[in-house]
Amino acid sequence: MKRKKLVALGLTLAMVTGMTAACSGTQEKEDDAGKNAVSAENEGDGEEAAAYDGVELTFWMQPYGTDPAIQRKALDKITEDFKESTGITVNYAINDWNSANQKLTLACTGGEAPDVADIFFTNSFVEMSTEEAGLLEINDVVEEMGGEDTWLSAGKDEACVDGDWYGVPWRFDTRVLLYNTEDFKNAGIAKAPETWDELVECAQKLTETDANGKITHAGLAWYSDMGRYDQTWFSMLAQSGGTMMNEDFTEFTFDTEEGKKALQFLSDCINEYNICSSSVDASYDALTEFMSGNVSMVFGATGENKNSILSSAPQMEGKFASAPLPTATGKEKNAIAFSAPIAIMKTTKNPDAAKEWVKYFCSEEIQLYLSQQLSLLNSNVNVMKDPYFTEDEWLGAFSKTASNSQSGDMPLTTWSQLDAWPDGPIPNMCAKVVNGEDIDKAIEECLDKLEKIGY
Repeated sequence: MKRKKLVALGLTLAMVTGMTAACSGTQEKEDDAGKNAVSAENEGDGEEAAAYDGVELTFWMQPYGTDPAIQRKALDKITEDFKESTGITVNYAINDWNSANQKLTLACTGGEAPDVADIFFTNSFVEMSTEEAGLLEINDVVEEMGGEDTWLSAGKDEACVDGDWYGVPWRFDTRVLLYNTEDFKNAGIAKAPETWDELVECAQKLTETDANGKITHAGLAWYSDMGRYDQTWFSMLAQSGGTMMNEDFTEFTFDTEEGKKALQFLSDCINEYNICSSSVDASYDALTEFMSGNVSMVFGATGENKNSILSSAPQMEGKFASAPLPTATGKEKNAIAFSAPIAIMKTTKNPDAAKEWVKYFCSEEIQLYLSQQLSLLNSNVNVMKDPYFTEDEWLGAFSKTASNSQSGDMPLTTWSQLDAWPDGPIPNMCAKVVNGEDIDKAIEECLDKLEKIGY
């Protein structure tokens, strides 16, 4: 039986920031794309604009991109064009991530609330919503925008709760393999690995050790800041053909051959193959090690890593690339994915106007424009098929992975506790396995703790 509990969402926030890198082309071309996007949306009906003339909405959003000025400029553009088209004024506020959780929690429980909000952990906010406050069901908006097939599966899993939609998916996050192209060339490696066996073989060629067998140059590193291995394992679980839970999210399903195989591989690359430095030390950062020339491949890189590398290590320009993460046999899912929706609050005094804003903000044209401006991946299937993503050397790997991934965060009200870092049952299980604990024992202990917390 599925058990739901209210949770303190502030225990831990999943990595929900957008995951892409520098936009291809010049800024002038991107601005032109934005102008075309908003002008296409502005071909509205004059009578409709008159109907909403004077209506004002409040929109809450989190910060995205590397420059706050770019986000404000993009929002100014689309809100101004939306007002011209509809007569609706949208007053936006950008809430920092540290306060966003608390503000949204209060908004869902009767406190100050916007009309429309950029949210996360949708199931938890739906659970804590009351009859008068919280998230508004917007099945009609989703249907009008093309139905559930409009968005990638991770988007539906995040925005749809018990068959009802409480938001329209927009930003998206998935992971890829980052590798040093010069290291590959020097080692005689012609292409990125596509299977786990190929990954190990490549890493062995790239790894260097001292006389005592200690790694001096790692062929591989898990993207696991502070030794957090759970999200790496989530991708490996998908890559082995396994799943975290059953289809209706009432039972955990990783106590299987696939789940154990994924945990074993996570451990073996460190403890058996000696190709991957253990990052249990909180000071270890895979991307920093990659930029310093101490690591050749990073498993689980994010889209924004390109900007970080070019900013902090400009000497690496043209010397690194991305590829879909390898899978157990080359036939499974490449990675996990995350999504987040734009939601309407029940307390809005103008639900129809709020729906117009959501449809406009989440339209393909505006979402592509925001993806370019804010360096974000997108939950919309057609947006991710745009040449901006598919034909870009860096973003292409993310585009391919987006369509061959499975959801990372589980749509549970207690998920932020079950996967809380560092003592949540799932991260704790992964850390124990990496440190040599028996896999069956670690899984058993994890499942017992999951049951006690409830889901």
